[in-house]
Amino acid sequence: MAELESIRRKLYIGINQSLYLGLKFVPHKDHAIVSDKLIVSLRGNIKITLNNGNQILSRSCLLKAGVSFENAKVNMDNAVMAVYYLAPLTQDYPALESTMTYATDGLHYNHPEQDGLIAMLVNIRDTPTTPEQAYAQLRQFIIKPHQENVIIKQFDKRIIQVVCEIRSTTNENLSLREFAQNVCLSESRLEKLFKEQMGIPITRYRLRYRVWIGIIHLALGRSITEAALAAGFASTAHFSKSFSAINGIPPSETFFKPPHLEVLIDEQVFENMTIKIDKNIVHNKNKTKMLAV
Repeated sequence: MAELESIRRKLYIGINQSLYLGLKFVPHKDHAIVSDKLIVSLRGNIKITLNNGNQILSRSCLLKAGVSFENAKVNMDNAVMAVYYLAPLTQDYPALESTMTYATDGLHYNHPEQDGLIAMLVNIRDTPTTPEQAYAQLRQFIIKPHQENVIIKQFDKRIIQVVCEIRSTTNENLSLREFAQNVCLSESRLEKLFKEQMGIPITRYRLRYRVWIGIIHLALGRSITEAALAAGFASTAHFSKSFSAINGIPPSETFFKPPHLEVLIDEQVFENMTIKIDKNIVHNKNKTKMLAV
């Protein structure tokens, strides 16, 4: 019993990727997918409804940024989930897409090594594992040896530059015109190219990044109000609404309700963030714990 009580939900936060490992069933509301993500059921099944109306049960699915998450299409209410938010502007999504079964545009299912993937994720959740170790273990299920040097999708250097600028100017609120001028594109061309490359509009990506900044602050034990202000939101309500619209659940469900959440943050996150954070803080409010490793 004591051993079971020591197991917690975990959230690993890396500079370009994140991994959430659940411990209970958590219903998600319909929401828009803003990050490519691999979803794996640690217990129970995911019910997927195909375009022809047929339903299948799977333990894994891949969702592309820009698609709509609808419970009528992908129902996870009776599954304990692990969610791997894939690093953008990499070959991770196209590599996984090429190995999983097509359901509909932006939705694939059945990872070819599903059983091994599940066992590995459960082990990461239930044992002491650093972010570096967790991501190294995940790599063997994302990019196979024969895919290591294969470019499946090309990314435009101008979009890469804009993404870097969004991340480095979180609190400056630059206009679309400024981003476009910096890469010698018209505003309309930048909007179109950004959505083609990233799957979501540039405004949505900026919102997603600000929510991510807020998540860092929540992980450090700050209140929702403090996290909202630190991430550049005008109000707690706006932050909570944006968090829910992006993740399908409110921040209170993620950070302030048992079973409690253990958050492990890669050192590089602090080194690359443009906002000031005391990375040595260890906060135990509501038994939520943060470890910088």
